[in-house]
Amino acid sequence: MSDTPMTADDVLRIAAYKDRSPALEAMVIAHSYHRVAGDLAAHLGRDATNWYCYATWTSKAVGESLDLSPGSPFIEDVGRRLGVPQRFMRVFRAALLTLLGPSYRLGLALANRAIFLETASLAVNLWNDTPDRYLKVSPESGLTPTPPRFLTDLLADADERYLKDAAQLLVEAREATDPADRAELMLGANIALSAYEQARAQKALELVLYRPVRWLTRVSWRSLRSLVTRRPFPRFRLYSARHEDQPWLTRLLESAWSSLYTRHMFAVRTPLSDVKVGRPLTAPAGVDLAEVWAPIRNEKVRKLAEEFITEDQEASMAGVTDWVSYRDRMRFIVSYFRVYQTVSALYDAPFAKEISEGLAEEMKRGLVPQAVGDMFAGNPGLGRPRGVYRYPSETDPDAYEMEHFDFEPFLEAIPLGPDTK
Repeated sequence: MSDTPMTADDVLRIAAYKDRSPALEAMVIAHSYHRVAGDLAAHLGRDATNWYCYATWTSKAVGESLDLSPGSPFIEDVGRRLGVPQRFMRVFRAALLTLLGPSYRLGLALANRAIFLETASLAVNLWNDTPDRYLKVSPESGLTPTPPRFLTDLLADADERYLKDAAQLLVEAREATDPADRAELMLGANIALSAYEQARAQKALELVLYRPVRWLTRVSWRSLRSLVTRRPFPRFRLYSARHEDQPWLTRLLESAWSSLYTRHMFAVRTPLSDVKVGRPLTAPAGVDLAEVWAPIRNEKVRKLAEEFITEDQEASMAGVTDWVSYRDRMRFIVSYFRVYQTVSALYDAPFAKEISEGLAEEMKRGLVPQAVGDMFAGNPGLGRPRGVYRYPSETDPDAYEMEHFDFEPFLEAIPLGPDTK
């Protein structure tokens, strides 16, 4: 871990760089979140977890899911969960790549990059000369150029009051002398940051989860017709359209697939274990549920929590039926924050020491980090090298534009108001 705190310039350089592979980009962002979590701990202590601890492990999981190379742990895991025999894994991988397509990787990576920019810039600006600002990707702003459609289709609107609340609560937490009061304030900031970023990521999440069904029902046959007629069609608009606007069969299949994926395949990454969201949340070893579920004393934090959960512990900790549902997703996430708030392992480094050092050096120079395979090749002790999968995105004009998109012209510094100073 570097002794030098992350700065707004660091965040901007990392988020705005457009030439990394999606999987490697998520690795860099995960390491950066870890750095930000440690920087906040210098002000707030480690008795309670801050939001960037959770973001570290989530971004690491995103990076692993974006590695679609042969032997990909993500593909192996999905195949195992679906009961695919090993002899059919090559065919299964080919089918999965077709169903996921380039927009899965590029859309998820773009959302991950934008959320990192907005949330990390808030944290690094808290105690400098401009604690009331954060950087935002603003395609709707009159100060920025006309954006490509995919940008507005992937980044949903989110209530900026949550960012203001998060900043205010973190500032108050730093001044708190009672550890219990500080922990509650940090919990409130965690809730507020997730309420914002989960709303921001809603459209990208729908793209990721609904894309396989939409390819099957709406895109596949149009692709064949396009090959014959040589007339292109707007694929991305079909992928990014609202669930409510789909034909009835597509809606039915989307809901069924999303529910199946939530209940049987999706898990939240932690350094202790993967939390399966389709099952009731359980407390890790050493956590007393009666203690962490004690009534919240701080009125502002209590009201934030009550937007998503009730004091009915069993109902709040129940498994999620459909991860696409913002309300159900946030209910589980807020419960997860309460249960894991004292798990200090969330501050642990997400990568092996050698990988972390390599990423840190590359980030310091502002260059593209080495490919994962090159890192392994340079140090055989790290394990088996794997190449980086590259989907032939030139066959899909929308995906090709996404892959070469630079969102730097769409960045703005947004004031949150005088209360955070």
